[in-house]
Amino acid sequence: MSLTLSQSVKLRAGVNKISMLSVSVGLANVGMHFETYNVVILGPITLKGLNEGTRDLTKQQWSYKVGLKGETLSLDTPDGSSSIEWLQGSLVAQKQPLTWYKTTFNAPEGNDPLALDMNGMGKGQIWINGEGLGRYWPANIAHGNENKCNRYCGDPSQRW
Repeated sequence: MSLTLSQSVKLRAGVNKISMLSVSVGLANVGMHFETYNVVILGPITLKGLNEGTRDLTKQQWSYKVGLKGETLSLDTPDGSSSIEWLQGSLVAQKQPLTWYKTTFNAPEGNDPLALDMNGMGKGQIWINGEGLGRYWPANIAHGNENKCNRYCGDPSQRW
């Protein structure tokens, strides 16, 4: 994987920190040869536009942090999600990456199964009362051929 950022950034004299976010939601996490999947930024990593020209940052000391701040804050649990102040209404970020959303609802009567329609969302994971329900990715469209997609072809594969 390679990455190019073509944008002006402000650097200060001394130490500067570069952070990159790598998202692997939707990638296989089991199976043969999983350990060989290249899902990280492998390089080269260069910084261009300096007075000295281009600087190779590939061999700098990079670190990797698993998870997101929302997971560290336990936003996926009732207690954790109650521990912070949430934005509401028009203040909520629209189509921003890595955004946590929270809502409350009264469960319907009976024991019938429930379904969540995630068609208006991007890609992520769902929790209800701290229980992980799994991943969703409504933008991933099912395509048909003779071996796959016998039903709902052209519809999102992970909408419900």
